[in-house]
Amino acid sequence: MPFGGEVIRRASRTTAALQIFAVILLGILVSIYIDISNRQGNLKDAVRENAMWSVYQLDREADELFHSLKEVPFEGLEAAATRERLALRFDIVYSRMDVLRKSKFEQGFSADNEVKARLEQVQGMIMHLDPVFSKLTQVDPASVNAVELLAQASALSEATGALLVYTNTLTSEERAQNRLEVEALQQKAFLIVGLLSISVLLLIVGLRRQLRGVQAAGASLEAMAHELTVSYQAAEAGNRAKSQFMATMGHEIRTPLNAILGMVELLELNKLPEDALSRVRTIRRSGEALLDIINEILDYAKIEHGKLELEERPVDLVTLAENSAEMMRGRATEAGTRISVDLPHRWHARHVLADPTRLRQVMLNLMSNAVKFTSEGTVTLRMRQQVRQSGVWLRVEVQDTGIGIGEEGRKKLFRPFSQVDASISRRYGGTGLGLTICKEIIDRFGGRIGVDSAPGFGSTFWFEVPVQATEAPATEQDVETPNVFARIAPLRILLAEDNKINQQVILGYLGHLGQAAAVAENGQVALELASRQDFDLVLMDMQMPIMDGIEATRRLREPESRNRNVPIIALTANASEEDRRLCRDAGMTGFQAKPISLAALHALLQDVIPMSSTEPERPVVDTISDNHSQEPRSGIAAVADRRKEIEDILGADAFEELMAAFFDDAVDLLNSLNVSMQDGRKENFDTLLHNLKGAAANIGLEEIAMQAQTLRKRELTLSDIDELSQQIRAAQTALAA
Repeated sequence: MPFGGEVIRRASRTTAALQIFAVILLGILVSIYIDISNRQGNLKDAVRENAMWSVYQLDREADELFHSLKEVPFEGLEAAATRERLALRFDIVYSRMDVLRKSKFEQGFSADNEVKARLEQVQGMIMHLDPVFSKLTQVDPASVNAVELLAQASALSEATGALLVYTNTLTSEERAQNRLEVEALQQKAFLIVGLLSISVLLLIVGLRRQLRGVQAAGASLEAMAHELTVSYQAAEAGNRAKSQFMATMGHEIRTPLNAILGMVELLELNKLPEDALSRVRTIRRSGEALLDIINEILDYAKIEHGKLELEERPVDLVTLAENSAEMMRGRATEAGTRISVDLPHRWHARHVLADPTRLRQVMLNLMSNAVKFTSEGTVTLRMRQQVRQSGVWLRVEVQDTGIGIGEEGRKKLFRPFSQVDASISRRYGGTGLGLTICKEIIDRFGGRIGVDSAPGFGSTFWFEVPVQATEAPATEQDVETPNVFARIAPLRILLAEDNKINQQVILGYLGHLGQAAAVAENGQVALELASRQDFDLVLMDMQMPIMDGIEATRRLREPESRNRNVPIIALTANASEEDRRLCRDAGMTGFQAKPISLAALHALLQDVIPMSSTEPERPVVDTISDNHSQEPRSGIAAVADRRKEIEDILGADAFEELMAAFFDDAVDLLNSLNVSMQDGRKENFDTLLHNLKGAAANIGLEEIAMQAQTLRKRELTLSDIDELSQQIRAAQTALAA
């Protein structure tokens, strides 16, 4: 919707139209008022004229009666015709009087009592004559005194004449007075209309001036809005530049810092003199403190720019709590502090939908603070669940036996760059951003965070978030031990896999099952091998350089292909429905999610044995469900499980070689990611992260595999690469210990 000029111009046109309409209505109103006044005056004049006409007729008839009596000789009263004529005259006079009485003539002169008195006098005379004329016509005409009757008729004529003259005079005077009053009213009306017209004119002038002011203000607002837009764009560009600068500087600082910390940790593993070991540990603690500060600043910058995102996936709360506590035990041990975990015996929902990465970040931050301020005490990580009307809520508490916080200090918590007092920062370090970041994350969850504490009695930091119960993710159950697999007849197998670690693991498993395989490092090499010899089974990775597994499968299924009917099983770290659809559409026979176990590979080979070479189009079957969506197990525990499985098959030396090869490859992959980021070649990100995910999953580094998969789903940044590098370095250090 346009703001400013157009809206104001439209409003100006509307206002002008309303002004014209108001003037027209005012003119119509004045004309209607004048017309009503004229009609009302005419109506009053008509009523008055009718009344005066009745008085005039009464006077005429009374005078006619008098002259009729005067012209009749006395002896003429005995004639019946004369009596009837006189009676008719009297009846006419009586009827005229009756008309005046019924019309309430005197009320028209309510201000003058003389009219009423004269009218009553005339009415009395007529009523007095009524019995006389009755005798004249009906009873005894001889008893009527003609002289007296004539005198009474003469008096009646004089009375009606006087009434006529008086009322006529009064009416004339009243008309003259009314005329004067009307003229005065007209003058007042003209004055009022004039004043009203002036008011309307002034109103119009004022509105016009107001509109011009509004138009000027609108133009000013448009200019201001444009300036604000330009300023906002400049500020946004500045923020982007600042964010890029922060990410770049963070990357540049953390890269050598990670190397320093890695070398320091390796030095700690050597037998050093006590004083040298103490200095090395001081370097490590200082480096870790600096790294924490950098991470907090970068996280806060990310939150400040609204780039903090939550990702929902199934989470095992028990595993999440134990992993988080395990990660803090090393630091707690150095401080002489014990970490304990307090979990419910019965859960409303042990498996929930949430973002485990962010939940772990908050718990680690709270536990890190607790360890920092607790010397030779206990830090307890406690989880509880509550069922409310809105659903299941998770409450997490981190309780310590440290120094505690007073009421004034608690008010300063959860504010950016704020600590309880300056001595805290000097003694313990930190930026004061950790709790702010925690609060922002919990707010994104739709929860709340707080603290209960008293000086000298420790603190309990807690947060509550709503969670949604979900089913426990399916886990792979090996029903056979590695040493009791049924023997399978040798098969001609083609393995298309670009990752060296994955190649070694799968070849080792195949060798244990009495099988061998030709290896192709990409789809193009696989096609060349398939064109020269026949195969009973193809194990095809989806993502490979030069030619991926999808395209290679399509070409293998072409009618002229030598191995067009061979079963093709997808081996991939991808496990989405879209990936399954792509495999099915390309013509693959089955789908196997990585990392593959020996039992799964054995079952897969057994499924292939009965396949006829004339039946290539079998439905795509997921031979094992993808279990990466669940909360990853602790890094050490997951690697230990995988290590045992691989060592049982390939031996301890083989696993150590695989582990060393992974970390060497990981360095190369991270360097390639950095180079691609600097060169802007974003198309390389997915392939590199896919390779890292598959290799990490194959040796049991589930957390690294999960992080690589997460980064594939969003836009990669230098900060993400640094975090991934830290995670790999931490895993390498933990395994080396």
